[in-house]
Amino acid sequence: MNPTETTKLVAKSALVLALGGLGAQAQAEPLLMQEFERNGLVLSGAEYWPFHGSTELNYPDDVLWGFYPVRGEPVDEPNVDSATPEAIACAELAYRKLERFIDSEGSVKAKFRRVLELGADQLVSNKFYLWTNDYTRAVDPYPHGVRPARLWYWTRNPQIPGRSPGYWKWESTITQDGVCHLPDEAQIEQYVDQKLSELGGS
Repeated sequence: MNPTETTKLVAKSALVLALGGLGAQAQAEPLLMQEFERNGLVLSGAEYWPFHGSTELNYPDDVLWGFYPVRGEPVDEPNVDSATPEAIACAELAYRKLERFIDSEGSVKAKFRRVLELGADQLVSNKFYLWTNDYTRAVDPYPHGVRPARLWYWTRNPQIPGRSPGYWKWESTITQDGVCHLPDEAQIEQYVDQKLSELGGS
């Protein structure tokens, strides 16, 4: 995995580094991740995939749901039922980058809008989900492979009446060395082009 935008996490979740066009700067107040709707796009929620040792993650039982999932309090060792501070900090970086994507203009965003337009009757929604993979407590190398940071679309199968037909997954990964990998611009554009082609838009 060799994304163009990575950062070494050296702060707790209360200290957020804004990357990319905003430069690197510490925020005076903690970032509060939450659901939002802006520019016709929706962030619906968040999930953390915590990988431990060499064991393969058991979906969905091992997944932690929410922006700041905490189940109980740690005792003598890190609590496996809570998101680690490092994973939350990585999620906050991803959240900031997703905000910038949603607020952006340009050719990639125009193509993304076209995907939504063409996919309106083909199970493509306007909803995002923030997804953070946490390998900080996994062995290195992890025998089941490391999920890459990327943007992709998940379609619900089977469909459930009254539920979203799917979500755009904004997936980030913090690796065993503490590096937070975010979806990079090249991958985002390539995937948007792929979806546009699948929908007959190019």
